[in-house]
Parts: sequence; structure tokens; C-alpha cells
Amino acid sequence: MKILITLGLITLVFAGCTSVEYQQMQNERERLRAAYEEARIKNDRRAPKDRLEQEILGTWQFLGVEVLESDLSNEIVRAAVALDESSRKNLTIRFFEENGMRFYEGNNGGIRVTGKFSIYVERIAEVLYPELGMNQSSGIRPGEFLFNSRSPIFGGPPGTSNVLISVQGSQLHLTLGAGVSQAPTPDGWVQSDGIRYSFERVK
Repeated sequence: MKILITLGLITLVFAGCTSVEYQQMQNERERLRAAYEEARIKNDRRAPKDRLEQEILGTWQFLGVEVLESDLSNEIVRAAVALDESSRKNLTIRFFEENGMRFYEGNNGGIRVTGKFSIYVERIAEVLYPELGMNQSSGIRPGEFLFNSRSPIFGGPPGTSNVLISVQGSQLHLTLGAGVSQAPTPDGWVQSDGIRYSFERVK
């Protein structure tokens, strides 16, 4: 009888150890899976960020404005676009690197602006959204300079800008008020509405 009780106790202890070890293994598996997913997401963001940080370098001349979607009448939209375009026909902006830091400087007639810029990539529902962040050093705010907007488009903590950025060949597109597309492109994102300001590389 004593032998049976002893064997039963050993079995219970062994089963308890096995259960604890199994739980530890499961916890370790979950931890590794979470670390892998975090690294994958970080890597997904890094690729378009690195690419855009290099592609944006250079001097860009304002090209035009395109309204992607609007609830306003066509006459109002056309008038607003014409006004925006006429006030920016001489606008240029240069993005450059110096001592490992990224800067911008812009000119539009007698208006000159300078500051620092960054690229951020947000991930929303598996879609990547590269955004341009600009911090003013001198002149008017970047939002006012680029889009005639007095609201703090580029303000707030990193990644809170609502200015999507895309470089396609010799053109730079900055999109305000863009929505989430249901069909991501090979580039990782596409806007479904908003106003797109286009620039052409000149240097």
C-alpha cells in the first residue's frame, strides 16, 4: 500500500512539473512569436522609410494641384485649385542632408522657409502610410508655405502629420486629408480622397 501511495505521489509531482514546464514552454513560444511580429512590422516600416528618405533628396518645382474627391461643387473646387496653383507657380523646395541630419529650404517669390524634415511610416490595417513631417526653423509654417493652410498640419508628436508622401519617378506627391484605400498598391498605400500637390524634380 505504501508503495502505491509513493508511486501516486511521484506521478502527481511529475505531472505537476510537466504541466509547469509545458506552460513555461508555451509562454516562451508566445514571447518569441510576439518579438518576431514586432520585428517584422518594424522592418516593414523601415523599407519604405529608408527608400523615401533617399528619393526625396533634391530640388522640387511645384507642378499642380489635384482634387481626388470632393463634396464641393465643381466651380468652387476649380476656383480653389486655380488660386492655389497661381500662388505657387514659382514655388520650389529642396530636401537635403548635412552631417547626418535632414533639412528643407523653400522659396516662393519673396518667401523663404527653412527647417528639418523626417519621414514616418504608419501601419493601419496592414496598409503602410508614409508621412512627411516638417519642423520649421525660419519663415512661415510649412503647411502655410506648401498648402496655404494655417492649421498645424505638421504639428504634434512624430507620425501625427496627415500629409502622405509618395515619390514616383521624377514626381513628388504630397496628399492632404487622404483616406484609407480598400485596395493597397504594390507601393504599400494609396489615398482614396484628399487634395494632392505634385512637384517635379529639377535637380
